[in-house]
Amino acid sequence: MYDIEAVRAGWIGRSTAKISAPYPVEHEPIRRHCLMVGNENPRYLKPGYAPRTPCPPTALWIFSWAERLPPVVKPRVPLLEMGLPMLGSQFTNMRRESEFLLPVYVGDRLASQTRIADIFQKSTRVDPKSLWIVTEEVITNQDNAVVCVIRNTMMNFRDPEELKQAGENAA
Repeated sequence: MYDIEAVRAGWIGRSTAKISAPYPVEHEPIRRHCLMVGNENPRYLKPGYAPRTPCPPTALWIFSWAERLPPVVKPRVPLLEMGLPMLGSQFTNMRRESEFLLPVYVGDRLASQTRIADIFQKSTRVDPKSLWIVTEEVITNQDNAVVCVIRNTMMNFRDPEELKQAGENAA
């Protein structure tokens, strides 16, 4: 039996350790990212075009998640690393919101920390007891100033075999 109230009481507010990216923000990855997404603004493509140009917000993840890129084969899933008890074996991402608070510049060093903001159950067609988990990833710079907060909502649910074993059916 999954005790949602016990999980909420014990897990909301918990955080992962803060992880510092091993590399500073650099021009070349920004340039490649902009070319990949079709951003042809010369301030991002030509070094020195606009002094002190901030990093485009959509490229922040490159520098805050650097430790998760190769040679690591499996991507990091902070919730699983924390040991949060899950309802089922399946996951889907439901929503992702980003709030950019301060500009990030070439040379800045970023770090990230993920916090569990909310946990609740909400019935869906795939599982009448789907578990919804809201996290906030806080990205800070070398001065420990918050530059971005990424709020992510994911759904954890049971597959048909897990529902059958629990004596339940999908809606």
